[in-house]
Amino acid sequence: MAEEKNQPDAVSAEEQKVTAEPAAPVTAATVASADYVPELRTDLPTMTSGDEIKVYYRVIEGGKERIQIYEGTVIALKNSGISRTITVRKNSFGIAVERIFPIHSKLVQKIEIKKHSKVRRAKLYYLRQLRGKAARLKEVR
Repeated sequence: MAEEKNQPDAVSAEEQKVTAEPAAPVTAATVASADYVPELRTDLPTMTSGDEIKVYYRVIEGGKERIQIYEGTVIALKNSGISRTITVRKNSFGIAVERIFPIHSKLVQKIEIKKHSKVRRAKLYYLRQLRGKAARLKEVR
């Protein structure tokens, strides 16, 4: 019985050590700060809607890993901070394909901008209904 009494005392002493140094509470302000989120990338180019870009994306299939290049037009930029995404649309063998990339993901190796286009909207969803020459955007020189 003496051993049973000693064990709770030892646990409570450890609890006192743990509670002596309380952890700082995680608030929205600490999450938004760049110090708290080291995963934010700084090597990304400044993109806008209408830009033609190349996204180098790491694909893991089975046990193998390769870099896949996805080339298309940015039709939407969403969110800010760590959850920022871009929607890229490309025409592949006559079929339009859209893909959403989280740009702060470690799977995105790099992003290259091929050309900037003149657009008057933030979201270019109207390109989904256009075909051929009508879907072209004017290049900014």
